[in-house]
Amino acid sequence: MAYLILKDLLLQRNMMLLAFAYVLLFAFAFQSMGDEGQLVAIISMVGYMFVMVGGAWEEKNNSDTLWNSMPAPKWKIVGAKYLAIPVYVAFVTLVYAVVSSAISLLQIPITTAPINVFVAALGTIGVFVAASLYYPVYFAFGYTKSRYWHFILIFGIVALSSMLPNLFPEKPAWIDPLFEKLPKLTGDAMFLVVAICFVALLVAVSFLLSLRFYGRREF
Repeated sequence: MAYLILKDLLLQRNMMLLAFAYVLLFAFAFQSMGDEGQLVAIISMVGYMFVMVGGAWEEKNNSDTLWNSMPAPKWKIVGAKYLAIPVYVAFVTLVYAVVSSAISLLQIPITTAPINVFVAALGTIGVFVAASLYYPVYFAFGYTKSRYWHFILIFGIVALSSMLPNLFPEKPAWIDPLFEKLPKLTGDAMFLVVAICFVALLVAVSFLLSLRFYGRREF
C-alpha cells in the first residue's frame, strides 16, 4: 500500500513543482476570502488537483493494465488512492508554509493566512468530499470519461454556492432551536468531530462503490 502511494507521488513530480505556483496564484486570488476561507480554498483546490492529475498520469502510463496483470489486490489499488489524500494535503500545507514565508520575507503585497490546524482539517475534509464524489466514477469508467463528471461536479458546486444566498435569504427558523437543544455543537471541536464522522461515512461508501466498479472493469 505504501508503495502504491509513493508511486502516485513519483508520477506527479511535475505537479509537486507546479504546486508552488498554484499556491502563490490562489493566495493572490483568494485574499478577499479572509484568513480561514483563503487557507481552506487553497488546500481544497490544490489538493484536489493532485487527485485529478494522479488519475491522468495513471491513464497515460497504462498503470491500470500493469497493476491488474500483477497479483495486487484491487482493494489495495483503490485504497491507496484514498490514503494518498492526506499525503497530498500535508504536502500542499508545507508548500503553503514555504510560499507564505517567502511572501513575508520578500514583502510581496499579498495577504496570506496563518496556518491553523482547524482550518487545515477543513481543507482536508474538502478534498475528501470532492474525491469521494469523483473516485467511484473514475474507477468505473477511467480518467478520460470521468473528466466529464469532474466538470459537472465542479460547475455544480460553484452553481450551488452561488444559489445558496437566493435559496436561503434568511436564516431558517429551525436553526436557533436546534442549536439551543444541542449547545455543544457550537464549538469548533465538536463541529469538526461531526464533520469528520460525516466525511468518514461518505468515504466508506465511496470506497465500496469504487471497489465494486473497479472490480467489474475490463482491461
